[in-house]
Amino acid sequence: MKARILHVTTVHAPFDNRIFGMEAASLARAGFDVSLATTVDTPLERDGVKLLPLGAHGNISRRGARLRRNARAFRAMSAPYDIVHVHDPELLIPAGLAQRLFGRAIVYDVHEFYDEKFSGDDATADWIPKPALRLVRTAYAAVERAVLPRAAGVVIVSPEMAGRYRRYLPDDRIALVQNFPNLTADDVVSARNTEPPLPVPYILHTGGASKNRTFDVVVAAAERLRELGVSAPIVNVGPVQLEGYSNADALLARAHAAGVVSTGMLSHSETLRWIAHAHVGYQPLADSENNRRGAPRKLFEYVLFGLPVVSSDVGNIGEIVRRHDVGINVPPLDSAAHAAAIVTLMEDVQQHARHAANARAAAASFSFETQLPNLIGLYENILRAARVNASVSNRSSAVSDPVR
Repeated sequence: MKARILHVTTVHAPFDNRIFGMEAASLARAGFDVSLATTVDTPLERDGVKLLPLGAHGNISRRGARLRRNARAFRAMSAPYDIVHVHDPELLIPAGLAQRLFGRAIVYDVHEFYDEKFSGDDATADWIPKPALRLVRTAYAAVERAVLPRAAGVVIVSPEMAGRYRRYLPDDRIALVQNFPNLTADDVVSARNTEPPLPVPYILHTGGASKNRTFDVVVAAAERLRELGVSAPIVNVGPVQLEGYSNADALLARAHAAGVVSTGMLSHSETLRWIAHAHVGYQPLADSENNRRGAPRKLFEYVLFGLPVVSSDVGNIGEIVRRHDVGINVPPLDSAAHAAAIVTLMEDVQQHARHAANARAAAASFSFETQLPNLIGLYENILRAARVNASVSNRSSAVSDPVR
């Protein structure tokens, strides 16, 4: 009988690359019975994964809708699944209740360095009022201390997270599942065989427009490219979230004038089409603690497609670019340096070819195929322990009830 697995998110999009594409769909292909309680309005099934409705993602910012999603998520966790795998910090409390009340084996997937994110110097947390950051950080740490020692496991995205979670669980209950793309060689070839989305060379950024992605620097770099006579546009794939800027409207007007192309959110296959035909992969990032310790999937997608990169020289990300020589690191806030690096990769054919060849050589190291065994191994450890506990419980019952 297949082990029944429930993944749960009330915050992420239904087909989030990590939750659905990398984990849930891969686990279904590996033989698990996988459901995903997520931000859809009606039940559906895709790639062997049953999607359970918690409420549409479009209402994500409305407090009442969010609370209703959390209540529905708790009801989903109460069903008899062998493992309940949650992906949002706000689900730790309902998950802990499901563990205590219904005996569910809870796995917490830590997508980011949340403790650092709530520290106050991280641009990714600009949606939290500054006066509330300390309270949020304290509350989050308290919830982790209360819930995680009784959890069945933790999934982390970076080796640097391991020390924090060893305080709560042994090593065999901590799985490192890095954000490496779940792409095959056939996927890469298929994307390359599509029609190019633009008839001219372009620079691609797949991270969306935000303060964390230093959109002001992107715009200034685009303006500098025009001054240098470079007509290749910077294409921004992803959401436009400029709440962190007081001059958002003016910034958008400058972006339009400088020829920055914003596609908005695209399907995964359409995003791959843009990557496959790009000339340069662009990764602008703020120099925050969360970014210094992270490793965004977009960098690895660029590498898998053999795409040279221009990347902000931030922590671990800059080190990956240097170690594999897959592009040019630039100071995070120096738009002139960003533009100069882009010009180099647009005009220096030999340097472009060298970085492209290095990216293709490094690609195998950054495939999700190297990570899936870690997740499956965690599940097998949890399921094995559950079988042992059930066997011990049955033997104890037989001894205490000799008539049975």
